[in-house]
Amino acid sequence: MKAVCFKEFGSTSDALSIQTIPKPFVSSPSQVLIKIHACALNPIDKIRLSGGLAAVSPEPFETSVLGYDISGVVEEVGEEAVSSFKVGDEVFARLKGMYYGALAEYVICEVPELAKKPANISFVEAAAVPLAGLTALQALRRGGVKEGSKVFIPGGAGGVGSIAIQIAKKMLGAAHVCTTASQGAGMEICKQAGADQIIDYRSEDFEDVLKGEDFDMGFDTMNQAVKMGSLLMKGGKIISISGTPTIEAIQESNPSPSYIIRIVMFLSRNRAAERAAAKNGGTWEYIFMKPKGSDLSELATYLESEDIKPVIDTEADGLENFKVAVDKLMSGRSKGKCVIKVA
Repeated sequence: MKAVCFKEFGSTSDALSIQTIPKPFVSSPSQVLIKIHACALNPIDKIRLSGGLAAVSPEPFETSVLGYDISGVVEEVGEEAVSSFKVGDEVFARLKGMYYGALAEYVICEVPELAKKPANISFVEAAAVPLAGLTALQALRRGGVKEGSKVFIPGGAGGVGSIAIQIAKKMLGAAHVCTTASQGAGMEICKQAGADQIIDYRSEDFEDVLKGEDFDMGFDTMNQAVKMGSLLMKGGKIISISGTPTIEAIQESNPSPSYIIRIVMFLSRNRAAERAAAKNGGTWEYIFMKPKGSDLSELATYLESEDIKPVIDTEADGLENFKVAVDKLMSGRSKGKCVIKVA
């Protein structure tokens, strides 16, 4: 099959190329083979391609295929998977096992990661949801967002921010969601997502604008946790997905990290963010998203009702045009998600 691979680390799309590699196959009862119809890129792909994850997850360069988000059609089902999925089902997922990766014609996925795609959205739209949607939903829930909550979500025009605003308002019932964006397309995306307050980050500092206000939760998508502490009410929470992770976050997925990783995490811990939150009687925590099909199925209900809509910045037509999407991701200027239509 064809796939977008890299054989060495690099900071541009020139490190990637179309390669022909073996087609994956079902090798355990809980696996499903998916013919990919669309795949999406995320900031973590940029970090991975540049070598930023190598210490935690070394790359087998001969088959390093970029990407985590997919949508497609089930082509083969393991013996235990037949109770959940059948051949022909339209599905979407954030890959965990990484059997080759998302920018390919086929991929293997485990049943717990997989969910059925809503029939009324396209494969391109579905591929834009998993990583961003799961990250936002799990972070907001970890932060205790519920009906009536007041939430601050900076970076509302990004892939995670734009869907986080919608989840906070439509799924979790937040009463007030404040975000930041630039004038023009960014602010329009935030308005469409349902933000109640939008701060122009180019001309205003959110610390000054929001001084004296009390937020139940701050969702740190842009490594700004230190600046967000003063905004918390007593008992409020800041949940970070940006910046250096904590050893506690790493241990949730890897209970026995190496000694070197433990030392690095200890030395680079964001103690300033912890102090800033604690000063107002709140807490700060770093989390990693967990690929969960059950959470995706919840999101699918709101995608089907059109209460939640993914924001797509760039759509590349075909794997051979992968650079269109990758270059936009690398530029850091995308508003919403960069997606590749595969089939």
